[in-house]
Amino acid sequence: MTNLIFDIPNINFILTPVQYKKMNNSNLTKVTFKTQKISTKDLVMTAMFTAVICVMAQISIPTQPIPFTLSLFAIFLTGALLSPRYAFLSVLVYLLLGAFGLPVFAGFKGGPDRLVGMTGGYLMSYPLMALIIALCYRYIKKYKVLALSIGMIVSLFLCYLLGTLWFMNVSGNNLYTSLTLCVFPYVLFDIMKIVLAISISMVIRKTALKSYRI
Repeated sequence: MTNLIFDIPNINFILTPVQYKKMNNSNLTKVTFKTQKISTKDLVMTAMFTAVICVMAQISIPTQPIPFTLSLFAIFLTGALLSPRYAFLSVLVYLLLGAFGLPVFAGFKGGPDRLVGMTGGYLMSYPLMALIIALCYRYIKKYKVLALSIGMIVSLFLCYLLGTLWFMNVSGNNLYTSLTLCVFPYVLFDIMKIVLAISISMVIRKTALKSYRI
């Protein structure tokens, strides 16, 4: 009697002909192994939002040390409209493009010096911001506006915290001076971005992304 050997990656088992016949006649004939796959749609959406961030970053008013830009608005939208994994990945790709020298940061600038410079902490917080917003939406989905509001406010606070601490360390300024230069002038503008991002994301979810599971 010859045994039948089944070889599936990481799974090896042997069946006798009798066992194989019994399994063939049972409801266990079909065995399905589920694996997580990255679909083409996921990749397209991720790339699209990376492009949106690149474009929004160039809509800016040059001020020092931090320009007024729509970068955060793009980050808010990314977190509100993508799943946590792809929101994080989309923003991470944006930072990597800039780190490798592509002019995707505000003012068509790029290079690793932008990430380690005085305002690098604000940029480095972007992927975490998108992740927090997406997670809030996923786990408080019943109250969509509240979920997005909490996610965006918490992520904005994180951006201010990490960015200001980084700025203090690199520039040598004290806390009050750093907040005066990098946070206080932007708070109202950033709150307006949050309101606009929530409104637009809710509209988009009801229309263009009905067929996209996020």
